[in-house]
Amino acid sequence: GRMDQYLYPFYKKDIEEGRLTREQAKELLECMWVDMAQFIDLYINPTGVEFQEGYAHWEAVTIGGQTREGEDATNDLTYLFLESKREFPLNYPDLAARIHSRSPERFLYEVALTVKDGSGFPKLINDEEVVFLNTIKGCPVDEALDYAVSGCTETRMPNRDTYTSGCVYVNFATALEMTLYNGRMLHYGDELIGLETGDPLKFKSWEEFYEAYKAQHLNLLRKAFQQQHVVDKLRPQHFAAPFSSVLHDLCMENMLDLHTEKIPGGVDYSYFEFLGYGTVVDSLAAIKKLVFEDGKLSLKEVIDACKADFKGYEPVREMLRNAPCYGNNDSYADSIAKDVDRFTQVEAEKSTRERGVHVDVRYVPITSHVPFGKVVSATPNGRHAWTALSDGSSASHGADKNGPTAVLLSNYHSKNYGMINRASRLLNIKLSPKCVEGEEGTEKIINLIRTWCDLKLWHLQFNIVNRQTLLNAQKEPDNYRSLLVRIAGYSAYFCDLSRDLQNDIIDRTEHSAF
Repeated sequence: GRMDQYLYPFYKKDIEEGRLTREQAKELLECMWVDMAQFIDLYINPTGVEFQEGYAHWEAVTIGGQTREGEDATNDLTYLFLESKREFPLNYPDLAARIHSRSPERFLYEVALTVKDGSGFPKLINDEEVVFLNTIKGCPVDEALDYAVSGCTETRMPNRDTYTSGCVYVNFATALEMTLYNGRMLHYGDELIGLETGDPLKFKSWEEFYEAYKAQHLNLLRKAFQQQHVVDKLRPQHFAAPFSSVLHDLCMENMLDLHTEKIPGGVDYSYFEFLGYGTVVDSLAAIKKLVFEDGKLSLKEVIDACKADFKGYEPVREMLRNAPCYGNNDSYADSIAKDVDRFTQVEAEKSTRERGVHVDVRYVPITSHVPFGKVVSATPNGRHAWTALSDGSSASHGADKNGPTAVLLSNYHSKNYGMINRASRLLNIKLSPKCVEGEEGTEKIINLIRTWCDLKLWHLQFNIVNRQTLLNAQKEPDNYRSLLVRIAGYSAYFCDLSRDLQNDIIDRTEHSAF
């Protein structure tokens, strides 16, 4: 929770009355970090490990932001947390910094210094997006201003949230593949997985192809929402949380368990995850541009190249990879991204009305974009078969060529700000240490954070590490045991990760200038 807020009165009193010095307080914090980091969450099946690699256990210390009255909330303890994280960069607990339009320059400077340390801390959460959305979904303004970060990029209001349930992860790259193969996927042979939307070679226009994709996409969503409805109805019959419930004001006031549907005054959220956003958008943009508009490729050539995983079709792959791509502030690709987000939210809004629960689209894969890619064959953006999908709202690997500011602008231009069935967009940006060195580099990060805040994007986090360091760590792991990297909404030791996830981090675009 918001440690710099609820501990500050005790810290201030002890400092003023001479019982504690700042250095002693920092030592106490670091003892607590060690205790928290000792906990290891082990999963009982391999799938759980693949979806959440790096021994994630989700504690997120939240600093900064605003008070319940809407004033800036930073204090001396806020800066002590950042200083402690720089000096003592354990993987846990995670550190989340709330940023708003009036965040003090000193706070942004200290955040930038901590980011430059390269351990992935802190992740940034944007008050300008989060407070508005939580308020419009039924949370009182003062409680919305007092939110804490929980998990990867989620936000919680401890006495207003009731259950917050993740729906299934929806692998929309499979919708793309099923459009190419008439409801089937190469991984599963001739088994019908989705809808039979017709032989794509008979589509005469981009509109026909796009409508087929939308049908596959929406079919996946509807199945997911039907499953979640069953889960939500069954949960109160099989689960109870008496200890959590007695700590929740609304549960005590209404004498109801936390798992009860529609506790009076409560706000119920049900998220589902959009997997493969950049992969899907780039593939659709390539087909629209190269096949249906420019006629440089036939759809048969694209499908044949994908079936062959581009072996013997290297020139086709290069053409696909050089088509308009999301992450470059390119209106061609970003307009497709915005429309895909739009009709996804429209379907989520229908489910919200039917179920009476806020159903929101998130782009938070944790590490599931790696195993989900293992069932998806080669895609028309030039991605090889069975490799990782794009993660969160980040660009596809290597597709973002115009710098980190363009990545932010693509996120901005692909959002539907007039719709509310949305939640977090996890955004990873990797920078070379060279481009952020010195005071000039610190100022660059501050300016990037200010831009991100102004654009009202939900989340931002950084890896400050060069490719060669990561390659060396793969080859000589014993020499890099303390190397921390940012994965999803948490950091982990690089050498604890699977080879596939290591490659995913290595292959992210490393921006060397901005």
